[in-house]
Amino acid sequence: MLDARSRQRGHRPALCVLACLSAALLPSAGCAGIPKGRYGVKAIEWKGPKRMSTEALAPCLITKPRERFELRLGLGSTSCGEPPFDEHTPRVSLWRWPWAEWSLYDSAVFDVDQKRILRWYAARGFYQARILDVDYSVDGRPVESPDVCDDDHCALTIHVALAEGQPVQATSVEISGAAQLPADLQRRLQNVLRLRVGLRFDEAQYAADKDSLLTELRDDGYARAEVHGQVDMDRDRLAAHVRYLVQAGPLCRFGHVRVVGNAELDAGVITRTAGIPSGKLYDQRVVTDGELAVYSLGVFSTVRIDPEPNETGEVVNLVLRVAPGRRAHWLVGVGMMSGTLQRATSDETESVPEWDVHLRFAYHDDDFVGGMRKLRLEDRPRLILLRDFPQVPPGGPVLGNAVITSFEQPSFIESRTVFFNDNQWDYGPDPFTGWFRHDLAVKVGLRRKFYHQRLELQVALEHDLYELTGSHSARNVSSYRLPFAEQAAHLDLRDNPQRPNRGFYFAATVQEAVRLGYGSWDYVRILPEARAYQRLPWRIVLAERLAFGALFILDRAAGLDSVSSALGPQTYRLRGGGATSDRGFSAGRLGDGIDGGIRRWESSLELRVPITHDIGLALFFDAGDVSRNAHVRFDHLNAATGLGLRYFTPFAPIRFDAGWRIPGWQVIGGPEPALKTSVLPSAVHLTIGESF
Repeated sequence: MLDARSRQRGHRPALCVLACLSAALLPSAGCAGIPKGRYGVKAIEWKGPKRMSTEALAPCLITKPRERFELRLGLGSTSCGEPPFDEHTPRVSLWRWPWAEWSLYDSAVFDVDQKRILRWYAARGFYQARILDVDYSVDGRPVESPDVCDDDHCALTIHVALAEGQPVQATSVEISGAAQLPADLQRRLQNVLRLRVGLRFDEAQYAADKDSLLTELRDDGYARAEVHGQVDMDRDRLAAHVRYLVQAGPLCRFGHVRVVGNAELDAGVITRTAGIPSGKLYDQRVVTDGELAVYSLGVFSTVRIDPEPNETGEVVNLVLRVAPGRRAHWLVGVGMMSGTLQRATSDETESVPEWDVHLRFAYHDDDFVGGMRKLRLEDRPRLILLRDFPQVPPGGPVLGNAVITSFEQPSFIESRTVFFNDNQWDYGPDPFTGWFRHDLAVKVGLRRKFYHQRLELQVALEHDLYELTGSHSARNVSSYRLPFAEQAAHLDLRDNPQRPNRGFYFAATVQEAVRLGYGSWDYVRILPEARAYQRLPWRIVLAERLAFGALFILDRAAGLDSVSSALGPQTYRLRGGGATSDRGFSAGRLGDGIDGGIRRWESSLELRVPITHDIGLALFFDAGDVSRNAHVRFDHLNAATGLGLRYFTPFAPIRFDAGWRIPGWQVIGGPEPALKTSVLPSAVHLTIGESF
């Protein structure tokens, strides 16, 4: 099931915030206080746990200590019953915010919590776990009865002494009822089990294995399969005999699909987009793929496909339940572009030495003239500042404007193919030269997703009209007309596109410009890219990126300036440096500089360390080069290392990076640029959105 949800956070009144700032300077004051006569829980201290993490146990308790700001090397469990249960995350407790609420101690509630502690340990296989003692103190002074506080010092620390004992181990793990299934399926059922002989028995893993078995059966056509479990526990011998009971049922095929909840939206488009093949062998992956495809129409807040209730037999009819969102609406707001630019007609994100503050007037219609066609009209009057964000140029901001339109037709030609038209007119200064221009781009094409919505292919025809205003003298840029074709492929194998922990991402874009008697260049432009993400202990992520770019200019029109003749159109030249490239350089300053080049390579290695669920650190190493030569200069490393800070909002991370160029690692085997020896970074970047 897919849901569109939004997170909303409350904010305290301004007066309380001011009071809290005062409280930070006055330790005796605070926004949040302990009611008279009660104890507030300052901390829970544990003695004895070694195998299991008390950080994973803490979310299961009602009694909680007052929240502190902590620095952690990674994250442990975030909710009760969520693994990992045995990761001991290094952390440093720093301070408590003055407005942090106090959890009040209640002996009856803590009695329940003690039972929860033992139940949690039993679920982890520690049936011998015992609470040896519970003590209480205030500022190191023992407290006999924590129910009533008779003085002004009521910040209670609870000391829990615990004996874990030895865990129960799985001495046998078997699957029964699968003997009549195909040998290959039997082998895969065995392989999905994570609870194996010799490992600690854990109820969460046991339940997860039952779900994995059920998923594997349904992926192979057994839509009515059931999986039950049986555990024979010998607590004296600390042994668990685990058996999964499989009832595969009949081999099933897809029947018809019935749409529910679509109101006046076209049910035919919905079922065609879902693409459930009637008569084919049942496969749960096809059902999930159909949910994703319908959800990607952008019209529905929830999408779910379920078998028809109370049906039996080999034919499985489905109910496709949808909940439409708001289909037509106006948007008025204020926004900011902070140094990373993406054109409406391109998937490329480029770092630019420019930022803006803009108004946004937009109209969206997700059922334009029926058929779930999408129409978007948008105008962005801009105050443009031609400096790296957040610097202000001496002359202040200049005016510009961007008008964007887009149209999409789903189920074009066949069920999953989308016809689209994207257009953008941008008037204002060029980010790299500062010369005012009109830039009108038109794109018409088709796109389709495959492989359970993970692979997207796109073909398009485009035209870019770039027209300078005023005098053209003494400029390294020319007006141009650029018709071209584009093909793009994106393969996303990440576990989470917004905040990936593991997986891979591959992309490639190819453009072919043809003059057609009036264009400015014949060229081929190729941009391949690969990313990889590896989960490390404590939820640290190692992220890697490798990208190349090549522009092969085959012919050009007469009358172009020398730089444009050699390097191609201003908008599509290869550049580097900035928040999405080599972070030791300002935007556009990598390699041969602001005019760009025709060959590029970039490589990044980033260690992403979560501190809290909303704050993270990044240690990075970047290298790369942009060259005007017809070859890739791998000896020009232009290496930089640095540190980044991330604040994860519900929409995108706010990111600050500081990069230092590494002496001796700029040009290998040749003269290096002079680098100033300074503790100050070579470049700093403040922007919105992850680096890659």
